[in-house]
Amino acid sequence: MPHIRIKAQEGTFEKATQDKFIAKISDAVLTAENASPTDAGAQSLTWAYFNEIPKGNVYIGKEILDTPPIIIEVSTPAGALNQESRVSLEKHINVIVADFVGEFDNRLNHWLLMDEISEGSWASAGIVFSLDDVKTAMNIPK
Repeated sequence: MPHIRIKAQEGTFEKATQDKFIAKISDAVLTAENASPTDAGAQSLTWAYFNEIPKGNVYIGKEILDTPPIIIEVSTPAGALNQESRVSLEKHINVIVADFVGEFDNRLNHWLLMDEISEGSWASAGIVFSLDDVKTAMNIPK
C-alpha cells in the first residue's frame, strides 16, 4: 500500500511522459514490496501524486538550476521493505530516472526518500490496517 509523491520542476515531463514515469515508479515500488505490478488489488492501493514546482523555485546550494533533481518520496507500512528491498528499489529508481531525464554532470538527478509508517498508523475508512491486512489486500505472500 505505497504512497508515492513525486516533485519535479514544471515542464520536466509532458503529460504522456509523466504518466509513463509514474507507472514505472509505481511498478518498481510494488516489486520492492513483493507485490505483483499486474495485480489489480495492489494497483488499487498504489497512490501516486505528481507535484510540479514552478521554475525558479528550486535552489541547490543557493543557486537556481535549469534542471533541478527530482524528489521521489515513498511511504510504506513498517516492515513492507527490508534493507535489501530498499537498496534494490533505489537501483531500480536510479535506472528509471536516468532513462527519463538522463544523468546530470557532477550532481544527483534525484533523491529517493523512503519512510515507513509505524504499525497501527496506517488507516482509512475508519479502519486501522496492520501490515498483514495490507499484504492480504495486495495479494502479497506472507
